[in-house]
Amino acid sequence: MFEDGNQDREAYYEAARALNEKIFQAKARERERLAALSFTEKIKILEKLRDRDRMIAAAGLRRKESRTPGRCVG
Repeated sequence: MFEDGNQDREAYYEAARALNEKIFQAKARERERLAALSFTEKIKILEKLRDRDRMIAAAGLRRKESRTPGRCVG
């Protein structure tokens, strides 16, 4: 993967850091947007999430939990 040595490795890690920074910024913007919503708007979002959860459960699309905490078996 890093045939040209350290220069390629540094470029790869710099690109990864830049991508992570963009992701963190997007998450911060989304948190601010959600925090600014009214209580009623937040409840509507929760109801949609609950309905989606129920549809997934009814369709049998849940992953089965393994005996190892934090790991799922598909």
